[in-house]
Amino acid sequence: MSNKAKGNLLVVLQFALIAAIVLMAIDEVNTPWIYIGGVLFIAPGLIILYFALKQLGSSLTANPVPRQNGKLVETGLYKFVRHPIYTGLLIATFGSVVQSMAVVKLAVWLLLVILLNYKARWEEKLLSVTYADYTDYMKRTGRFVPRFKR
Repeated sequence: MSNKAKGNLLVVLQFALIAAIVLMAIDEVNTPWIYIGGVLFIAPGLIILYFALKQLGSSLTANPVPRQNGKLVETGLYKFVRHPIYTGLLIATFGSVVQSMAVVKLAVWLLLVILLNYKARWEEKLLSVTYADYTDYMKRTGRFVPRFKR
């Protein structure tokens, strides 16, 4: 399987899991504090996602295979986290899990965490080959959450 085909498969699986989390027919819990708790994850997740997509600019692609004419982005959110798009997706979809309080949604969300972690590791291998500075960037920047200096 080519890298492009593998990347496309990972993207399809990612969107299928996200759709399952968001669209799964589960009775919502009608407790205001649970609803608000979900919003407290969904809103910042979507904000992170928006800015991460915007900051990638012409390097943006859903497929983890780097674009031929892409650039390594190390500014904005990418200064703190290597994969802020994945971070935003995980935070926002976790909000949907919180709002439903459904164990089945939590299980699907955990599958999404595993998939995005796998996808990020594979993408990082490809980026290390494409960009000479990527290994140094990895050392100073967290994958999904910022690294705190000691």
